[in-house]
Amino acid sequence: MYRSEILEMIVYACLNRLTDGTPLSATTDISSDADKRVHEGKRCIKLLSKQLAKYKKRICLQAEDITVHGVMDECTGYLVVCEPNYPHILAFSFLDELMKEFSILYTSSVVKSVRRPYAFIEFDSFLQKTRQKYNSSRALASRINLAEMTNDLNLHPPTYLKMHQLEPPPAPPPLTPSVSTSTTLTLSHRHDSLPHTLNNGVLANGTISKDAPSIGVILKLKPVPWYGWLALILVVPCMLLDLYRGVVALSMASLEGLDGPSPWHGIFFLAELLLQITQVHLLWRYKKFRKLGTLGCTVFILILCGFLLDVREGWLCILYILVSILMSMATYGRPFEKKLPRFHI
Repeated sequence: MYRSEILEMIVYACLNRLTDGTPLSATTDISSDADKRVHEGKRCIKLLSKQLAKYKKRICLQAEDITVHGVMDECTGYLVVCEPNYPHILAFSFLDELMKEFSILYTSSVVKSVRRPYAFIEFDSFLQKTRQKYNSSRALASRINLAEMTNDLNLHPPTYLKMHQLEPPPAPPPLTPSVSTSTTLTLSHRHDSLPHTLNNGVLANGTISKDAPSIGVILKLKPVPWYGWLALILVVPCMLLDLYRGVVALSMASLEGLDGPSPWHGIFFLAELLLQITQVHLLWRYKKFRKLGTLGCTVFILILCGFLLDVREGWLCILYILVSILMSMATYGRPFEKKLPRFHI
């Protein structure tokens, strides 16, 4: 008989301050503390109390086994944990009674000045008495009029929430060592192939050429020296002459003829042209092995001049060798200059 008259539909209720979620008072029922619904309700209230200030006057949070209703005034949030089938209108009527009684006993300035949790624990007696009334169907039938609350809910319906709106998103998984290692190897490989396009972070982790600048400086070659400009001026007619004589030698040569230039002469002229173009490129642009490359070009030009000595005047061979040596000297004399980055806009 007693069990049919008192049905545990409201399982827990509490009051929290809106600004920081500090608990002010709560129902204390030792017999129901072990209830799974109470633990779930307290967890929901803990998540909800930190966000009460951003919602409207009424809220309704629907979880798996419980429903949390809330009402807010100027500085206090009133929350109640109910079973899922408990009528919303009764839950909000219960909270309305708590709000009216608490606002009469304590002003907003008193609530804002609280420094410790559960400062109004004496309000628990009213919480327990009101909870028993709303859990008794016989008491509700004779003591409560829901007409005014029904009209108010129709005019100002609550905001409905789900648990996923309160729980923080899961943290992203940390990077595994294998990913970090592969990334490091990839950056190291890029550094070996393109040293002039790397940023400071990659330069700090890899081994760079002695011509490359230190961390925090910009890769920039020094200006071309005067003898480099002289070599560039002289190399242009040399390349044009090699191009002309190479084409003519290949067009007039015959493998069967005993007279006339050999086709190898034309190949040597064009090879010398390619070596001179390579030296100009190594002088003007940065390459990883540009010093070794320009020295090799000079050696090959010297060898080719020996093969072409029978079809070219001696002073021209000396000129070609001197121009090649000047190009190599200009390349060696044009290292990187360390220029600090510009940090202003």
